[in-house]
Amino acid sequence: MLIKFNNLDGKLINNKHYYPIKIFYEDTDAGGIVYHSNYLKYFERARTSLLNLLKIDQIKLSQKHDTKLVVRKGDIIWHKPAKLNDTLLIETCLKYAKNSSITLQQKAFINNKNETDLLVTGLFQIVAVNDNFKVKRIKSILQSNFFNN
Repeated sequence: MLIKFNNLDGKLINNKHYYPIKIFYEDTDAGGIVYHSNYLKYFERARTSLLNLLKIDQIKLSQKHDTKLVVRKGDIIWHKPAKLNDTLLIETCLKYAKNSSITLQQKAFINNKNETDLLVTGLFQIVAVNDNFKVKRIKSILQSNFFNN
């Protein structure tokens, strides 16, 4: 699925968020293959960009509401590697919403001209915590149609 972007934070389409990533030399090993740990950064960037699109300001959330969104748990499966100069498409969708957590499924696809292979899948549980790391209600914080359950 080739998607063109006008916004650096990606696009929301049918309750899924799509975020493009270009693979640079710094992302790869000497053989031109993306380091496995970089997918964690790519998924985090996509989640942050999704919040930006939803007009959820993490700085205001922290300063005014004593709330931070943190990853509590993650499960990742690597299927195929990305390579230098590839373009990836990170897809994010809500799987579960509970009072104190949401679970997002993320997938990294190759997004080159004629390829859309699945490279990596991840499932991440996100919780809201205060400065003392006590869990807070998350549904009331994320007031968006994207997160309606």
